[in-house]
Amino acid sequence: MSQKRKHEIACPLCGREQRVELWDSINVDSEPELREALLLNRVNRVECEGCRKSFRVDKPLIYRDREQDIFVHFDPLVGGRTLAEAEKSFREAMAELDRLLPKDVPPPEAHLVVEWSELVERIFLLEEGLDARLVEHIKYMMYQQNAGKLPAEKKNLLFDAQDSTDDQLCFVVQDRATRKLESVLNFARADYEALVNLFDSGDQLALLEEQFPGPYLSGRLRYLQDLAEP
Repeated sequence: MSQKRKHEIACPLCGREQRVELWDSINVDSEPELREALLLNRVNRVECEGCRKSFRVDKPLIYRDREQDIFVHFDPLVGGRTLAEAEKSFREAMAELDRLLPKDVPPPEAHLVVEWSELVERIFLLEEGLDARLVEHIKYMMYQQNAGKLPAEKKNLLFDAQDSTDDQLCFVVQDRATRKLESVLNFARADYEALVNLFDSGDQLALLEEQFPGPYLSGRLRYLQDLAEP
């Protein structure tokens, strides 16, 4: 079941402290309307009691869709929280879940995201049956091949399920500062399927796992890390 509880927050606009009810987890099997609410940016959105402005509270949130076998943990890097801390907490939570599950029940394939746009994207991506690690590898190649026009420190690449076709996977370019969508890049589905076949073997799969060794998958971050290496 989905779960909500009271949280103490301060309005980011006027600073007023208030107690609000926020979602800790969403289960769309029991409450399917929450999927649309999340995708429309209505989940954990509140109106300040003081200034009456509306804003989203970014806090840890679990999204669960058992029918489609989707389990995504959103852990935003706010309040000085680091990616290393988020990954550590994620591993500990998954280890505890594995301990609590019956021995004959495999744990779900869980995904860690740290930005709201990544949460929405990962839901669409998994609903399409795509491999998240492989999609991030494709993004890495796109940053590499378009270094002059697509600066990774300033631009996100987000999978766009709505505009993807049977022939093309669509990715939109988003400015990280303004969050505005700017342009579109396409990747042939035939090339995606070729990569699926390529990384199906043990040796090639190991290379992909070496590229993205942690629970957080980001072609953009991996590309920036590789640029920074001497």
